Order: sequence, then C-alpha cells, then structure tokens
Amino acid sequence: MQEIPAKNYLILVEKFQEKYGRSPSILHIGNIANNAYNNAKLLNKLGFDCDVICYDYYHIMGCPEWEDADFQGEIKDQFFPNWNAVDLKNFQRPKWFAQGFLKFCIYYLVAKRQNRKISAWLWWQALEIGRLYICLINRLLSKYPFLAKIFNFLKGVKKTRLVISKFFHYIFIFFYCLKSYTITIVKQKTSFFDNFSKKINLIPSRNSLPKKTESSEFDERVKEIVELFQRNFPEREDQLSFDDLEPYRHIIPFWKKLFDNYDIIQGYSTDPILPLLAKHPYFAFEHGTLRDIPFEPTARGRLTSIAYSEAEHVFVTNSDCINNAIFLADNRVSAMNHPYDENHGLQVDGWQELRQELCKKLNADFLFFFPTRHDWVSGSGYADKGNDIFLNAFCHLRQAGYKVGLVCCQWGANVQDSIKLLSAKNCVDFVLWSQPMGTIQFERTAKACHVVVDQFKLGSFGGIVFKAMAVAAPICTYINENEILKHYSEIPPVINCKNEDELVVNLEAYIKNPAQLSDLASASKLWIDKHHSSWDTLKTQVEQYDKFLNQSKNLLNNI
Repeated sequence: MQEIPAKNYLILVEKFQEKYGRSPSILHIGNIANNAYNNAKLLNKLGFDCDVICYDYYHIMGCPEWEDADFQGEIKDQFFPNWNAVDLKNFQRPKWFAQGFLKFCIYYLVAKRQNRKISAWLWWQALEIGRLYICLINRLLSKYPFLAKIFNFLKGVKKTRLVISKFFHYIFIFFYCLKSYTITIVKQKTSFFDNFSKKINLIPSRNSLPKKTESSEFDERVKEIVELFQRNFPEREDQLSFDDLEPYRHIIPFWKKLFDNYDIIQGYSTDPILPLLAKHPYFAFEHGTLRDIPFEPTARGRLTSIAYSEAEHVFVTNSDCINNAIFLADNRVSAMNHPYDENHGLQVDGWQELRQELCKKLNADFLFFFPTRHDWVSGSGYADKGNDIFLNAFCHLRQAGYKVGLVCCQWGANVQDSIKLLSAKNCVDFVLWSQPMGTIQFERTAKACHVVVDQFKLGSFGGIVFKAMAVAAPICTYINENEILKHYSEIPPVINCKNEDELVVNLEAYIKNPAQLSDLASASKLWIDKHHSSWDTLKTQVEQYDKFLNQSKNLLNNI
C-alpha cells in the first residue's frame, strides 16, 4: 500500500480510537472466492477490527488456507476440504475468520466480541470439529450411496432432524465442558464450576433465544420489505411474497444479536438480505452477483434485488455489473477492484525449477497455464468461459510443430469434454491436469509458465487475471475494451483475443519472439500497481465508511 495517502485515511481510525477507545469494527458476511477474507485482511492491516463469518460454506476457494498456505497434498473434495489431510507448513487460521455451522459461528463471534475468552475458545474448537464432522459425513455419503438415501430421508423428517441436531449440539458442549474443566484446573487452579457460571456463557440462555415478540417483529419487518419491493419494483410481475422470507424467521434473531456487536455490516453476494431483514444498516459487495441473479423470477432474485436497492452503498468489482448496480441502488454505487494484496506473490520461489520440470514432462519449450474453470458446453453448465476456443488454438499450434505445453485445472462442468477435445486432436499428452491450485501454488505456476490464459466470452476479468499480472505473468484473454474503460483509465496490457484465429496469430508471434513477453510481463506488473493496488480498494471503502460513521450518530451513541 502507498504510505503517504494511506495516512490521510488512517485519521478515521485514529479519531474513532480516541473517541471510543477501540478501532471501528466490521463484520463481513459470506466469503465466495475469498473476497471477504482478503478484504478483511487488508482492512485489519489498516487498523480496522474486522471479522468474517463464512457460515455453512466450505469450498476450498472460501478458506484462508487456499489463500495463504503453501500447502502440499491433495484436497480430494473441493466442496468439503479436509485441511488436516495436507501439510499446511505451520499455517494457522486467523481467529477473526469464523467458518462452520451457522449458529456455532454466531456463538463464537458474539463471545469473541464480548471478550468472553473461554467461551470463545470453546466455540472455536467446536467450529473446527464441526468442519471435520462435515468432511467425514460427506466422504461417507459419497463412498456409500445407500447412506446418502437414508440421510436424505432423515433430513426430510422434521423430528428426526431436530433430534440429530440436538444430539450433536450437546455432544459438542459436553466435550468442551470437559476440556474447559481440565484447562481451568491446570492453568487457573480454581474451581471450574465456579468460573463456569461466572465467566462462560457457552450457550445463549433461554432469554436470548427467539421469543414470540421477536416472531411478531419479524412479521412486521417482512411486511415492510414486501411493501418496499412493491414501491421499488412496481413493474415486476414476480412480486416479493411473505413465503420468500419465511425461511429466515427463526435465524434472524440470532443475526440481530451478532450485528449489535459491530459498527459496520458488509454483506457479500446475496447475503445483504440478512441485515436488511434485521433492520440494520449495511453495505453490499458484489462479485458477479448482479449479472443475472437480481432479475431471476425466484425468491433469491427478488431478495437480492431489494437487498441491494436498500443498501447504504454498493461496491462493484465487475465492470459489466455497474449498470445493474446503478439500476438497483441509483447513485449509491462505487466501482472498485477485487480486494487483493498486489505484492502477495513477490516472494514466491521455486518457479524456475517448476518450469524445467513442466517442460520436460510435457515435451515443450513454451508453456501455457490455463487455470480457468472449464465451462463451455451449452446446456451443461454456465458455458461462460469459451475454453474450447483456446484448446483448439493450442492444438493448432502443437500440430503446426510448435513445442507448446499446457497446464489445466480439473475444475468445472466440462473437464471431460475438454479432455475429449484434446484426445481427438492427439494433443492430450502435452497437457498436465492439476487439481485447482491455492493462491501460492497458482502464483508459482503463473511465474513458471510463459503465458497465463483466462476466458474468451465474458469480456471482463477477475481473480485469475489480476493475480497473474501481480506476479508479472503475461495474460492472454478476451476483454471488452469499451467496458473496461468505464472502470479503468487505461486498458490492461493483455494479449486480447476473442476467437481461435486471433489466438493462433498472436500466440505464434510471441512463441517466435519470446523476448516480447518480458516487456509484457513488466507492463502487467506496472498496470496492477497503478490501477489495481490494494490501497485503491481500501480507499473506495473507507471513504464510504467515513461518511456512514459520521452520519450514524445513533449507532455510535449506542456502542
């Protein structure tokens, strides 16, 4: 981050600390593609006090290990990764990142914010064991299909579901009480039960659970939101209904109690609906969410529309979503970069050895890295990447006599279709298929290969492009320059191609004259430093936080 302008915005944190004796606190809800994790990490470095709640979501790309651990080993299930099965090289999750069962996350964060250290420690352990439990259950269900049928049947039986839930809930509590008893006796040499009643509020008391009055408050809030939707979107035939919001009835009181512990709430993707229902001010952060979701004739579409239209401010990270954001939130919209530390990969080593290894394995002297999700067959997935366009160009180059090699990731609905395409053109032996890579492995491979390849359909760019450019890796992709110029003052220096012929011509030129790649690599890093720095990302948000905190006197007076 640039130090001089950063000092100006640190004044906000310093003034807040002087007035309240602490840093301004922010809760980030949801963590698709680690956007909340990266954002909170940057804001914490700036002096804010951020937590992330990543509830009931375990995908590898929503875990801190994926971002910051140089792990070794294979994650067998991308949706339910067992991080204990790989070597994390001493990486430890930050205590401000809560991932696991929803209520466990809430109990942990409430205890953490209220400085109930023993209770917070217990719930942190519960989160860890809960994740292991989820991994074990899903491994068994995938290995034994008959168990999946039984499990699905039991899940559909309300009483059985409640019994199972309570069983595991109290097993956890019993286990942690025993652990806490041992720790308290050894470390504090005092009676556990005396301390337990005074210091530990492990489970919310009955008084803190949803009440009948809270249920009636929920009904009133739902009525308000339904009326808001009618006013904001009178032209929509699919009007919001009470049924759309009913699934949130019993959980919103828990969210309310969590929100009360923070100065700022920021919901990612579709999660802004939670603070809206809780009648709590919030910011909304989109990362492709606004392309199609708000306009779906579904409960998710209607709820996303009203949530973004009522946000204090909307942060947009994809240039092709700006118009939709403005349609929903009017002038309360700011375009910003994806949150990412542009210097994250500068110290990554081992890429020279990896280049030699890949060239030998693939019988190549020029390497492409194609980490993009394989979704290109219409009707079978998102079909939004155009992978076949590049794969055909790659095969053309190889068949023309160029010793090119390719590293792909097994990710997306059409991996097998891509393999069939390569096999049909006798190029499968020159392609290495890897598991999706954590950020550090990604950075190492991007530096090892000569060109990183992304999508050829959307015209915008996301994590693959800016993370590769940040380590000075040349990029080949399709960008819609007119749309990009709405977001940036300068076109990023990429090999911009849209079809197979353009790819073959442009890539052939770089293969024949690889020295040009050095200039492209340098230009890529310079562009990132100038247009996609983490400070720009922080500045955009901090400006809005400053306005909000200054205007929200009632909120601050209640802290």
